[in-house]
Amino acid sequence: MAGEGAVAKLQTEINCPICLGNLRDPVTIECGHNFCRSCIEQTWAGLQDSFPCAVCRHPCQQWHMWSNTQLGRMVDMAQLLQITRDKMKQQEERRLCEQHNQALTLFCEEDLELLCPLCTQPPDHQGHQVRPMEEAASHHRQRLSSYIEPLKKQVADIQKLVDTQDMRLSELREKVENRRAKLAAEFENLIESVECEEEAVLSRIAAEEKHIQRNLSANKAAFSDHISKLKVLLKELAEKSVMSDVKLMMNIKGVLQRCEKLEPPGVYCFQYKREEFSLPPQFLALQKIIQRFREEVTLDPKTAHPNLLVSEDKKSVTFVRKKQRVRRNPKGFAVDPVVLGSEGFDCGRHYWEVQVDDKPEWAVGVCKDSLSKERKQPLLRQENRCWTIQLQDGDYVARGSVPVTLVLKEMPRGIGIYLDYELGQVSFYSLNDMSHIHSFWDTFSEVLKPYFYIGCDPKPLTVCALRD
Repeated sequence: MAGEGAVAKLQTEINCPICLGNLRDPVTIECGHNFCRSCIEQTWAGLQDSFPCAVCRHPCQQWHMWSNTQLGRMVDMAQLLQITRDKMKQQEERRLCEQHNQALTLFCEEDLELLCPLCTQPPDHQGHQVRPMEEAASHHRQRLSSYIEPLKKQVADIQKLVDTQDMRLSELREKVENRRAKLAAEFENLIESVECEEEAVLSRIAAEEKHIQRNLSANKAAFSDHISKLKVLLKELAEKSVMSDVKLMMNIKGVLQRCEKLEPPGVYCFQYKREEFSLPPQFLALQKIIQRFREEVTLDPKTAHPNLLVSEDKKSVTFVRKKQRVRRNPKGFAVDPVVLGSEGFDCGRHYWEVQVDDKPEWAVGVCKDSLSKERKQPLLRQENRCWTIQLQDGDYVARGSVPVTLVLKEMPRGIGIYLDYELGQVSFYSLNDMSHIHSFWDTFSEVLKPYFYIGCDPKPLTVCALRD
């Protein structure tokens, strides 16, 4: 049994990993694996740069293979040994039937069993196709051989799939590297811009510090001069107080006037202002960050003023002179032409865009959801509940707890609104060039909703869809 195992192991070692048959004209490649010369040449046919080993995928240089004559002789010896072993096995395989103690010379095709002549008697194999073992062995040997080529084809097909996966892996690495390089360039530009902004902010801080230092130094000098005057006056008063009555009363008027009119200089007070700065959202990297939090905002017709007409897709709203013949909603605004968004935000970061074009009057931003409960209050009394950018009478105003007049370089055709609930930030950007307009900083504790003041002109206000 040990001898049979050794022969079987040797037979496995002399098989080609590609055709699975005995090695023919064996060759050895760089990694040490052996193949039929024709098999490895056929596998490498059509390749140009890399020639992978069919077993370990080690990349070899083109046609670097060496004839292995010693292995070829071992193959011949193994084949001879196999022939001898097969003959001995045939002799050994003439086994006896366990039931009848006769040689197994027949084969049942229905049950696929070896039989002796007595086994063919009824009733076990009655009506079955039984033929001599040699004939059946020849038939099944041909049948087994018929599986070899399809299996080889499967191996070749799967090998092609493996090669394709290797190619895709290389393509993926190339794409990832290109993407990494592009992102590195984008972030380098972003970092450069932030460093420039930092330099400008630090320069302004230094200039403000010098200005305050100059004023403080001047104020200190004024106090020093006043102290000198006080000391001179004190000395004169001390000298006067010990003079005779006549000398004391001479020029007393001038001394008293100097005492009464001597006033100290004012104290220079200053308040160190908070330095504002903003990152440049026009850079692609920051644009992608903003787009990551973009929301599909829609209008809520239930909150619309009676003079507002909301489109069917709930993305556009227009002011009309004739009130809409709809059932009055208790959540609808009754005084100002306002409508809220359907979405409410109580956490996270969110971004949406509104197209205003050349409307002469509008306001966009966010408000507390509780604002709809006080729908009869005018716009000016809603400032503690809203954070908006407004255009009215040709002026741009940031309306929060305290209104701030804005100076814009050009009229924005659209407004981008960015909400960071946890950070307490509401920022506005011009869609013309994604430049920063204004930011509010506050503490939020209840649901916030998109806010839209339409004005009384007939031009529509549109919430941009995600595909825009």
